[in-house]
Amino acid sequence: MNRSIGQYTLFLAFSLMFALIARGQQVVTGGPPPEIRNHIDALMKAANSSSSEEWEKMAQKHFSPSELTSHSVEERKQVFDNLRRDFGTISVGFVEGPDEPLRLHIRGSTGASGIIELSLEHDAPYRISDLAVKIGGSGHDKLNSNVDPPPVNGNMPNEQLARALDTYFGKLAANDVFSGNVLVAKDGKTLFQGSYGFADRANKVANDSAIRFNVGSINKTFTQAAIQQLVARGKLSLTDTVGKLLPDYPQEMTRAATVDQLLHHFAGVADFFGEQFSATAKDRFRSNADYYKFVSDLKPLFAPGTRRQYCNGCYIVLGAIIERVSGIPYEQYVQENIFKPAGMTATGPLQSDGINPDVAIGYTQKAGDGRLQSNVLMQGASGCAAGGGYATAADLLSYAEALRHGRIPDVASAKDLGIAGGAPGINSILEQNGPWTVIVLSNLDPPAAEDVGRSLARALTN
Repeated sequence: MNRSIGQYTLFLAFSLMFALIARGQQVVTGGPPPEIRNHIDALMKAANSSSSEEWEKMAQKHFSPSELTSHSVEERKQVFDNLRRDFGTISVGFVEGPDEPLRLHIRGSTGASGIIELSLEHDAPYRISDLAVKIGGSGHDKLNSNVDPPPVNGNMPNEQLARALDTYFGKLAANDVFSGNVLVAKDGKTLFQGSYGFADRANKVANDSAIRFNVGSINKTFTQAAIQQLVARGKLSLTDTVGKLLPDYPQEMTRAATVDQLLHHFAGVADFFGEQFSATAKDRFRSNADYYKFVSDLKPLFAPGTRRQYCNGCYIVLGAIIERVSGIPYEQYVQENIFKPAGMTATGPLQSDGINPDVAIGYTQKAGDGRLQSNVLMQGASGCAAGGGYATAADLLSYAEALRHGRIPDVASAKDLGIAGGAPGINSILEQNGPWTVIVLSNLDPPAAEDVGRSLARALTN
């Protein structure tokens, strides 16, 4: 699930959404929220100055206290000197999200291109809590020098491919930079499936193929599919407003938002993550209806249609609309209408304080002190229509194949997918391109799954 309000730009190739977008494509005209823009602008201004003193002044104002204490002034000066040496004057092309961390795609006057990767505080004032720089390539290349792309290609014999991948992920797990499950399929048939690291570190429970992982915002594609079904069945329209479908919605401004604006992050609904959520007992959040009660009481961020900002709250409202229109809880609707026809037998929400077999505990270093620890107190007791549900790699393959072959009633077929999700202790990716499907699920912080997943998908299809 997406945690920071800074995660504002969606660059996921949701083929499923294209059928919805086709009837009302909106142009993204907004930029990042002012709170985040301020940090990015200050960072770039300091990077393009000729003074490491200006860089340090920026850091003291825009870096988080934990980041300031974890690195010395001299270390920060070295980052500045390296930026100037490698890039010269820097311009920003675009900012990639939605999942933490943000990636600033940059180009320098030296001709070099690269990425500045930023993690932000999860609450106001959303200062920079981590910064990393990568030279060359694109946002899908490795961001850490100790993680190399997988040494495979799509022409390798199946057995050779499997051996190479097992060795590759085994080394990543041995270095504790990967923990999770990997599945590679061609034409819907699994060629490789491997499990690495621990689902439960305290009790030494290893990951295996039956383990369910929190897949974060991949859940949004299930919500999109449900909306598409209800549109196809004449139960609602993309131009219907929140006020029409949820006439008792407490925020008057948001009642003007359309279903289409909710889908595409133009509605201005407040995110549930923030200081108030952090201070609220997490056992209050056991269904989408619980999240809806919380989010609908929050003041809107802006008037619908005036800008675009990544919006978990929008998808919680969509979940409430699905409930109101269908007459059944959101969780029941997607179970009966999406998961069942897709053949997904192990997917759905869980109660984190229950006894759940075959579940990976999320482990994060973003809890404040840099130590690896469980993320259970950072999430609601269950997920919602914006994310937080659980699935196996095999179930996500079933979903991708059901979309490819049009097996989900009233949902358009989709032959290519690129969807991902991430939050502290959660990272997942499903890439389907041509005959190849790559699924990587991890119970570590982003980009544990995304970077290797995208790199693997690219290696197989190039």
